[in-house]
Amino acid sequence: MSPALRFDTGLVVPQASIEFEVANAEAVASAGAELELAGFELLHPARTEPWGQTVARLLTSDGLILGISCALSPHEEEQA
Repeated sequence: MSPALRFDTGLVVPQASIEFEVANAEAVASAGAELELAGFELLHPARTEPWGQTVARLLTSDGLILGISCALSPHEEEQA
């Protein structure tokens, strides 16, 4: 059975989410750019959320939200 499409956006209704943690915010942006070059359309490019996590996400045709993220702890940010 195929996931349902939202009539207002034409996007698949998300069924699950998985995130891959990378070393830093630059790696998130680099991974997002690489995915776009490979033909994937991002839900949003790399962005930093209010709580400090940097993330880029895409939605697969079968309803999986895939995220590439980096969430530095306050201690890691102090050392950077």
